[in-house]
Amino acid sequence: MKTLIISKDDACLRCLRDALRSLGSDIDTVRTAKGALTRFTQKHARHAPRAVVVDVDGMGKSAGRFIDGMIDTYPDTLVFVTGTDPDAAFLTDLIRFGVREFRPKPFEAESLAAAIQKSMVTAGSLASTGSHRSNETARELFRANQQLKILNTSLRQHVSQLTILYQMGRDISENENWSDALDRFLMALVNYTKADGAALLLFSRSESRLAPRSNFQVATDRLQTSCEALLGQWRDNPRGGEIHSIESYEDRHFNTCLERSKPWTFTVVPLKYRNRSWGFLLIEKRYSSGRAFKSEYPFLNTIQTILAEEVANASYISELRQLGRFNRKVLENIHSGVITTDLNGQVAYFNRLAGEMCPRLAHPGQQTPHFNSIFRCAQFQDDFFADIMHSDQDTQLLEIDCVGTGERVFPARLSISKMHDDNLNGDVLVGIFEDLTDQKRLQNEIRRNDRLRVLGQLSASVAHEIRNPLTGIATSAELLGGKIDDQNHMKFVRAILDETNRLDEIIKNLLNFARPAKPRMSTCALGEISRRVMNLLSDEAGKKDIALELKDESTNDLCTADPNQLTQVLLNIVLNGIQACGEGDRIEIKLSMDAADDRSPTGYARVDIRDNGAGVPADIRDSLFEPFVTTKSHGTGLGLAISQQIVEEHKGTIACEFLDRGTKFTIRLPAGKKDVRSGDRVTRSARER
Repeated sequence: MKTLIISKDDACLRCLRDALRSLGSDIDTVRTAKGALTRFTQKHARHAPRAVVVDVDGMGKSAGRFIDGMIDTYPDTLVFVTGTDPDAAFLTDLIRFGVREFRPKPFEAESLAAAIQKSMVTAGSLASTGSHRSNETARELFRANQQLKILNTSLRQHVSQLTILYQMGRDISENENWSDALDRFLMALVNYTKADGAALLLFSRSESRLAPRSNFQVATDRLQTSCEALLGQWRDNPRGGEIHSIESYEDRHFNTCLERSKPWTFTVVPLKYRNRSWGFLLIEKRYSSGRAFKSEYPFLNTIQTILAEEVANASYISELRQLGRFNRKVLENIHSGVITTDLNGQVAYFNRLAGEMCPRLAHPGQQTPHFNSIFRCAQFQDDFFADIMHSDQDTQLLEIDCVGTGERVFPARLSISKMHDDNLNGDVLVGIFEDLTDQKRLQNEIRRNDRLRVLGQLSASVAHEIRNPLTGIATSAELLGGKIDDQNHMKFVRAILDETNRLDEIIKNLLNFARPAKPRMSTCALGEISRRVMNLLSDEAGKKDIALELKDESTNDLCTADPNQLTQVLLNIVLNGIQACGEGDRIEIKLSMDAADDRSPTGYARVDIRDNGAGVPADIRDSLFEPFVTTKSHGTGLGLAISQQIVEEHKGTIACEFLDRGTKFTIRLPAGKKDVRSGDRVTRSARER
C-alpha cells in the first residue's frame, strides 16, 4: 500500500518517509500540490496511493482547494494533514472535506506513521469483508436513502413551519398591541394543521374568569360553552400540561388525546408556564382516535411550549408597560420636579415640572446639563454631585439654590437618593425638588407682619405718650408768643411752634400706621385720581423742572377703592419720585388693565409709576416697604409702609422694580364696573346718594 507525502519541508519529509519505510510502506514524495495532481493525472485511479500526507506550510490558499479536489476525485484515499498554526476557518474546512486526521507541527514522525499504517489496514479489511455482500448492501442502502429523502423533506417542512410559528409567537410578546400578532398566529396554525378553526382562551389574573382573547373561525357559542366547561372542571381535574379534549370533560373520561379511543372535535392545549396556568389553545379539528392524533402530537407539543412562554412574556410585558405608563403619568403630574442622572452626573431624565422650573433642561437637540450646573448647595462647595455620591448617607434632604430661567436662582428643597442602575452597572442619583420661593415669601411676610404688629403697638403707645406733653408745649408757646413784643425773641417761639407741628405730623403718621382707618370702598376712576395727584404736585415738580406725564391705555380704569386713601398712596409714591429726580427728569403715570383671575373675576386696574431719578440704594432695596426706612434726612420712612398697608387692605398688590436708572412702582387693584344705565364713570357712593 503506497503512501504519498507532499511537503516543501525537507526535514519533515525525510523524517516521515523514514518512519513509514520502517513499517514496510511504499513511499512516494512530491514537493508541491501541483506536482501531486500532475502525477495523479498521469496514472490511472487504481494506482492512486492509499494514503496522502499533505504538509500545508508554504502552500498558501491553494491548500484547501487541493485537498478538496483530491478527496472528490479519489474518495477512497485516506488524507492526513499537518501544518503550523492553522486558523479556525481552515480547520473547519478540513472537517467538511473529510480529512482523516490533522497533526500540528512539530509532531512525532513514528506516531503519525503508525496511525497512517493502522488506518490503511482497517480500511482494507472492511473493503474485503463487504465485497461478497455488495449487491444486497447496495439495495438496502438505496431503500434507506429513499426513506431518508422522504423524512428529510417532511422534516424540512416541519422545521420551516415551526420557524414561522415560532417567529409569530415572538411577535406576540414583542408587540404592544398583540391582537394582530395572535390573529396571524392562529391563522397560520389552522392552515398548517388543516384545522377548521382555533382560539386562545386566557384566565384573568385571579383565574376566576376564562374568556377568549383571540379567535379564528370558531363559533361564538362553542367558545362560550368551552370556557364554561374548562373553568368549571379545571379546578377539580387539572391536567397540567397534558393535551386533552373538551369532549373528555363532557363524558367525564379525563384521558389525554393520545389515550382517547372515541372521536373528538375540540382539542385543548393547556398553556402552563412557571407553575401558573395562563389559559388554553383550542383547536377545532376532528380526530377519530388517539392513533390518528399521534402523528400531530409532537408538533402541537412544540406549539404548546412556544405559545405558553410567549403568552406569559406578553402578559409580563403588558403589565410592565402599563406600570411604566402609570409611573410616567405620576411623574408628569406630580407637584415636584424629578430628575435622574447617569454615572457621571449628567441629567438623564427630567419630568415636565422640572423642565418648567429649569428651562435649560428642555433644550431640544442639546445635551442635558450636569447636576452641578442645576443645583448649588453651600454645604457642598467644590463638587456637589461627587460629594453626594461619596457620602455614607443614601438619602438626604437639603435646602439648595436651583438655577431657573437664565441665571435666575430660586430656593428649593431637594430630596436626593442614591440608586443602583443595573443597565449602567453603577450608582446614579434620583432627585425630587420643589420651589420654595412662595414659601419663603410667606415666611418673610409672616415675620414682617409680626414685626409690624409689635412696632404698631409700640408706635401707638409712644405717640399717645408724646401727644399730651406736645399739646402742652404748643399751648405754652402760643401764650408766650402773645406776651413777647421783641421780634428777636419771637423767632424762637415760632421755631418751637414749627417743630411742634412737625412732631404732631410725625405722630399722626405713626397713628395712621399703627391704627389704619378702615377704607370706605366705592367704585372710582383711576384717571381722575391720577390727574388730581398731578395737579397737587405740579408746583413741586415745576420747581425742579420735572415733567409729569399721564398715559391712559385702559378701556376701563374703574377700581373698587377708597378714593382718599388711594390718593394718599399715589401722592406718597409720586412725591418720592420728585424727591429722587433731578432737573430735567420725568415721571410717568401709566394706567392699564390686567387679566382676571380667581381673586378678581373682573380683572385688575393697574397703575405704573415710573421715574428716571437716582433710584433706590442697593442696601435698602430688600426692606423698602418696612417702616422707618428712608434715604431722606428729614423723613419718617412711613410713607411706603402706609401705602402698602392701604393697597393690601384694598385686596390689591404693590411692587417695586429697580431699573438701570430710576424705579417703577406697580399697583394692581380689583377692577370696578361701569354704571349699566348711563355708562358714565361715577363712584358707587355718588349713585347711592
